[in-house]
Amino acid sequence: MTPGTRGDRLPLTLQILIGFCILGLLILAPIVFTTYLPGPALTPRSDTSVHLKILAINDFHGQLPAGQSLNKRPAGGSPVLASYLNAAMAAGNADSTIIALPGDIVGASPPESGLLLDEPTLLFFSMYANPYCSAGSDPADASCNMVATLGNHEFDKGVPELMRKIHGGDGTTNITHLVDPYPGTKTTYVCANVVWKENNTPILPPYTLRNVSGVPVAFIGVDTMNTPRIQKSANIRDVIFLDEAGSVNRYIPEIQAKGIHAIVVLMHEGGSQAPYDGPTQAGGNVTGRVAGIIPLLDKDVDVVLSGHTHAFTNAYLTNAGGNSVLLTQAYMYSKGFADIDLTIDRATGEITEKSAQIVPAYADQSPGTDPDPATAALLAADEEVIAPQVDRQISVAARDYTRDKNPAGESVLGDLVVDGVRAVMKTDLAFQNHGGVRADLPKGNITWGDLYAIQPFANTVVSMTLTGEQVWRALEQQWEEPLPPHNLAVSGLVYTFDAARPAGSKVTGITINGLPLDRNATYTVAMIDFLAGGGDGYTTFKEGQNITYGPVDVEALVTYVDSMPRPLELTMDGRITRIN
Repeated sequence: MTPGTRGDRLPLTLQILIGFCILGLLILAPIVFTTYLPGPALTPRSDTSVHLKILAINDFHGQLPAGQSLNKRPAGGSPVLASYLNAAMAAGNADSTIIALPGDIVGASPPESGLLLDEPTLLFFSMYANPYCSAGSDPADASCNMVATLGNHEFDKGVPELMRKIHGGDGTTNITHLVDPYPGTKTTYVCANVVWKENNTPILPPYTLRNVSGVPVAFIGVDTMNTPRIQKSANIRDVIFLDEAGSVNRYIPEIQAKGIHAIVVLMHEGGSQAPYDGPTQAGGNVTGRVAGIIPLLDKDVDVVLSGHTHAFTNAYLTNAGGNSVLLTQAYMYSKGFADIDLTIDRATGEITEKSAQIVPAYADQSPGTDPDPATAALLAADEEVIAPQVDRQISVAARDYTRDKNPAGESVLGDLVVDGVRAVMKTDLAFQNHGGVRADLPKGNITWGDLYAIQPFANTVVSMTLTGEQVWRALEQQWEEPLPPHNLAVSGLVYTFDAARPAGSKVTGITINGLPLDRNATYTVAMIDFLAGGGDGYTTFKEGQNITYGPVDVEALVTYVDSMPRPLELTMDGRITRIN
C-alpha cells in the first residue's frame, strides 16, 4: 500500500489529533474571518446604495504549497494567498464580501492536494465560509459568502467523485481524510451549462442569489463548452456541455422576474491582455474566446469573473445591449486574485459602478511575508500525511529544468516526459501534450513528489499502432482549427515545419532513426490515454489499433528517471525544428 492510504494509516492518536485540529480551524475560521471588514468601496456609503466586494480566485489547481513565481518573484501558496485575502477583507467598509471561484479550483494539483483527492483544497476554502454556509445545502442561504463554478478539471475523476467532493462523505475512497468523514465543501457551486445527458437538466443549480444589505445579487456559473476536447470521455459520458452565452441568457428572464438586475457570471473560459497595475482601465485589448462570448450576453449581465486561460484580464467589454461588462482573471496557481468593487443602487437594484484590481500574491512583501497561521497549520497537517510517499528520493537533478518551450515548441521537461512514456512501453514513437507537463524540476534531489507535480493527472500510459500517414496527420493537427490548446512533445522522431505554410501542409519532413518516415508503414506509438481518446483535439489518435495499457503516467516517469545516470543531465536535442 502507498503511504496515505487506509492500508498504511497514521497512528490512531495522530489521526484524531489532526482531525480535531483541522475541524477546529474550520469551526473557528468563519469567526475569525468575519471579524475582518471588507475592503475599500468605490464611493462613500449612503442610504441609497450598497457596496459589494468580490474576491475572485481562478484556476487554483490545488496549489496549497509554495513554489510558484510571478514576474520572477516568489508568489502564492495557500498561506501567502490567505494573508492577502485576509488583508483585503480587513481593509475597508463594504457592506458585504463574497469569495468567488471561477473553476479549476481542483485538478492537476500538486501532491499536497492531489494525493488526498483535493479534499485539502476544499477544506482550505471552507475556512473562509461564514456561518451561513453549509455543505450540500440547496438552495444555499442568501447570506453565504462563498460561490464557485465548475472548470474542466473538476471532472478529472468523473462526475460521481465531483459530487462527493461538493456534498461530502468518504464514499469508496481509500485515502487518509484530514477530516473524517470528509464534510464536503461549504462553497456554493453553480453551473448553468453542464446538463445530464439523460434529461437535459443542470447537474448543479444554474445560479444562486446573495443578499447584500437587503439588495439581491445573482451569480450564474458556466464551464467552458470545450471541456469534451480536453477531458477524458469516460469522465463526462453522462453529461453534456452547452454553449456558455446561451446558457447564461436562458436564466436571465427568471432572475429578472425576481426583481434582480445585479448579475455576476462566473465563467471558466477566458482570454488575455497585457498586465498592468491599478484599477480597471478602459480600452484594454482582450483576446481569446471570452472576447467573443461577452458580446452575446444579455444586457443585464454586469460582471464576468473568468478563468481557464491562466492569464491577466482586467477590462471593460460590452454585452449584447451595448452595456459595459467588467471582465477579470487573475493568473493561476494561487499567484493572485481579482479584487472587485461594485456599487449597487438600492432602489433599482442596478450596478452603477464597477472596478477591479488584479492583486499579485507576492511572498516577498507584506502581507505575504506574514503567512496566515491557520492555513499554514492545515498545510502542515496535510504534508505530514503524504510525506512518506512524496519524500522518497528518485534521483538528483544537475540543474534547474523547466517546461518553458523554445520557438519551435520543444521543452526540456516535455522531452523527458515523452521519452519516459516511450521507454516504459518500448515503442517506436511517443507523443505527449505539453499541457500535461505541469511543473518545473529544480536542481538537487528529485523526489517522487517532484515527479508527481510534473504529471499530476494519473493518466494511464497506452501503446497502439499507427500508420506513417496517421503520424503525419497527428502532427498537422497542431495547426488545424479549432487550434489545440497545447502542441505535442515527440520521442523517436524528428520533424521540421514551416509556420508560413497553410494549415494541413506545415510539416515539411519527418525522420525516424535518420530515415524518412514511411507513410505506408506501421509504427508502435505510446501516449497517455487522454491523447489516445482524442484529447486536446488530436482526434487522429482515436484511429489507433492494437491498444495495450501500461502504468500510470507518474509511475512511468519515476521508472524512467530512476533508470537514468545520476546526476540527471537533460538537454533539448532539436527534435522539433521551425523553418520559418
